[in-house]
Amino acid sequence: MVSVLLLSVDGGTVSLMSAHLKVIPAIVVLLFSTFAFAAPQEVVVVKSDWTPPAARTSKTVFAPKPLGGDNIFKGEAEVWLADSIELFEGGEWVKPLHNPALSEYVTRVGNYVAAHSVAPAKHYEFIVTDVMTADAMTAGGGRIYISRGMLEEIQNEDELAGVLAHEIAHDAFAHAGKAVTRQMFWLTGTRKVKTANDVKMALNNLLLEYEKKPLATIAEVVLGFSRFDELEADRAAFYNTYKAGYNPRGLMGPLMRMLKQEKDEWKDDYLAVELLTLLFGSHPPTEQRSLAFAWESNFVKMPKKDSHYASPAFDEMKSRLAAMSKKS
Repeated sequence: MVSVLLLSVDGGTVSLMSAHLKVIPAIVVLLFSTFAFAAPQEVVVVKSDWTPPAARTSKTVFAPKPLGGDNIFKGEAEVWLADSIELFEGGEWVKPLHNPALSEYVTRVGNYVAAHSVAPAKHYEFIVTDVMTADAMTAGGGRIYISRGMLEEIQNEDELAGVLAHEIAHDAFAHAGKAVTRQMFWLTGTRKVKTANDVKMALNNLLLEYEKKPLATIAEVVLGFSRFDELEADRAAFYNTYKAGYNPRGLMGPLMRMLKQEKDEWKDDYLAVELLTLLFGSHPPTEQRSLAFAWESNFVKMPKKDSHYASPAFDEMKSRLAAMSKKS
């Protein structure tokens, strides 16, 4: 899919619905659900009847918290990194969908979820892209991208909240900045950036080094840093959506549908593919992610398994998407 730092929900680089075993430049393994940035969107005020669910006040003592770590992309530099990633990736993957009503709804849900995350004071920008592949990403800098295809895929607002919470976690835990910092240190010796141009040059040099040293990509994947980050983002999303009043199983809806697709596709080879994913995938196997969610559910009072927040605004969003599909 992309070839630089994308941290996403699926499985291509880091996204919900793509292939797990693509061996791409390790820099790509970074993009958990990332996309750098989008062109400024026209600000349009759209009236909405959306109301959030009631937040929960229960203690979540096992929720993960961001730890320190080597990261040269802090403050302004975090935005410079996001800008540079968009510059390298660009194109349709970061092109915003010009539909103010959809954007406003996703932004309101995203801001509400972010207010219950580990970084509630951070400013986030939620960008709906005109891409039909089900995907969601972030490269830091507070920019969260979700594709039209993902909005088509999700089935209720709890799932939307789960996908956004996963990306918010990648951003709040500085996964992109830490990953690029590590890779630059290993391959180019870069230890400091002072300007936006420094970041662009350093990222370009890193990509060139990966082209020269394909074994570095394999080493990055085998060491499993991106798989750890995915599991951390999953855990953070679980507790984030729980606190926000959603069913924390929301993220599992798209994941379990992906699991069914994987089993149907691979059939008798499914277990072998899962083992390869465990060892060499950019994302953990879906079964492992499902077990991790089940484990966390032991530490909070869970809502009924199939319950979800009844949101007329979500239903309206789906109607708008259906109308768009008919026109295209």
